[in-house]
Amino acid sequence: MNTSNLPLISIAMCTYNGENYLRKQLDSLVNQSYPEIEISIFDDCSSDLTVSIIQEYTAQFPHIRLHQNSINLGYQKNFEANFQSCIGELIAPCDQDDIWALDKVEKLYEILDVHILVYHDSELIDENDQSMKLSIGTRLNFVRGKNPISFLFFNCVSGHSMLFRRKLLQHIFPFPKKGFYDHWIVFVASHYGSIDFTTQCLVKYRQHQQNLTDILGAKRKETKLQTTISRIQRENDWLEICAEYENQHQGKGFTNDLFAQGKNRDANYFNFRFGYTIWKYQEELLHIPKQKPKRRLGFAIRQIWGVKTKTIFK
Repeated sequence: MNTSNLPLISIAMCTYNGENYLRKQLDSLVNQSYPEIEISIFDDCSSDLTVSIIQEYTAQFPHIRLHQNSINLGYQKNFEANFQSCIGELIAPCDQDDIWALDKVEKLYEILDVHILVYHDSELIDENDQSMKLSIGTRLNFVRGKNPISFLFFNCVSGHSMLFRRKLLQHIFPFPKKGFYDHWIVFVASHYGSIDFTTQCLVKYRQHQQNLTDILGAKRKETKLQTTISRIQRENDWLEICAEYENQHQGKGFTNDLFAQGKNRDANYFNFRFGYTIWKYQEELLHIPKQKPKRRLGFAIRQIWGVKTKTIFK
């Protein structure tokens, strides 16, 4: 790598009671092959040894800076505050419990080119660092280009896998109160520039009971009907957020129409137009999940039935 005139990249790590896995992650960050980095750590009032461990590293590595929140902000707001403090031209979000490949930042920078955001695949590991023989790409198709419609129901871009340009910050704040910050960032990014990816697994993505995201569906304990109602509410909340954003920045369009067609699913029997629209635009709306065509049809048909109908046949 030609190291002349490289931009500073901010690695934005958020921590909270992360003592169990933190050292391995910090070791992978301070040994990155990309030379121009700062590591910005925002701790959200940890009560374990997290801060002490970080302070050991700040004493050795001057490019690490630690901020301790005076009150607990929560996962989303902590990342929001951290991003606002970053000084790099490029920003890479970071969780406390993963392990980065030592050339992760370098490889993402190499594919950045003209894109506003790039990302990578990740290998899933368990609590003991053992590979689960799965990656995010095993379950999901990745998206490139400039098409926010692909992110209206699903997301394939994990926060820990992103590298994005600083100029994106002016468009993403404040984070919505519902949903996940990574889904929000890539949805907004795809309005303002193209995104791209590499299929290389550049992070060992740890799966354990404290994960906020449940990519394997291992923590679901609701009944089938409860799961359906929860899913519909999440989808409606997210579509409303996306529709409001597009209304404010681009005027009413496809997302607003889609939300209007489906917003009453929790209180009616049928939503024929909603299901038909999903089927009509399936190549974009249903691209991310890896599934056969008949499963796409099944997804669209399921969207026709409102909660009242599902309650009858529970």
